Amino acid sequence: MKRFSLIFAVAALGLLVAASSAFASHARPKGASPLNFRLVPAFAQCGGSSPAGMTHGAPLAVPSCSPPDELSNYLTLNAPDRPAPYNTAANGTGLITLAVKCLNPGTTTQVTSVNSQPPCNDAGDQEDVLVTTTATDVRCVTISGGCAAAGGTYSGKVLGTSQIRITDHYNAITPNPTGADCSDTTSCVATAIDLPFSIGAQCAAGSCNYVTSADLTVPGAVLEQKRAVVGLGALEIQDAGIDGDLAGGPACPPTCAQNGTDHNTAFTQGLFIP
Repeated sequence: MKRFSLIFAVAALGLLVAASSAFASHARPKGASPLNFRLVPAFAQCGGSSPAGMTHGAPLAVPSCSPPDELSNYLTLNAPDRPAPYNTAANGTGLITLAVKCLNPGTTTQVTSVNSQPPCNDAGDQEDVLVTTTATDVRCVTISGGCAAAGGTYSGKVLGTSQIRITDHYNAITPNPTGADCSDTTSCVATAIDLPFSIGAQCAAGSCNYVTSADLTVPGAVLEQKRAVVGLGALEIQDAGIDGDLAGGPACPPTCAQNGTDHNTAFTQGLFIP
């Protein structure tokens, strides 16, 4: 669990953390924050025309599958042209924002000193990643944990998942070789193997609104002056299965994991074109 949360905290950096270094460096941008993800329902991939002869319209005349198959068995979004009981107004929205901030330690409150912007040069550990989740009108497919009725609003938990690729100044050689080198200060520049991350959120009456930070998830997870460039894979929001709950006890959210095998992706990053 801590591994996942730590990974999520580092993943949210995704920008240049300014610092000087006596050792090798790596390509990096001037900045890359905040990072915004809009959410749309997740549908199963189409493997070929179904029914036979079904194709998308030109110029994208490729095989298509009808009816669309939502991946989640538990969560959905309503729309007035859907069959009952899912035919209420299409009010569903979803936004996740990751923003590098200077925060007062142990809080999600912005530092107000002259060093209120990254790289957060005040003494102590102010550099952090603020994680803001806002989702509205998440609906239920059927009666299950957090769902009183099909088409009704959802009051269970959800889990955000992705894969990351970290390149930074926070690596070491083990065992430490003889002689002065980057490993003497745990400051080797390297790219870590791709890693998963996850973070949970609680929904109430169809709204999944939650604010946390990397360091609140795992204290000390975000470190100043490590110049972290983080490639982030597709972000997916998983349902919590038939019980609507996640593992993690009092620490969940944000430190959560699936507690069973009956979960699927409910929402993914994407666009809606009216």
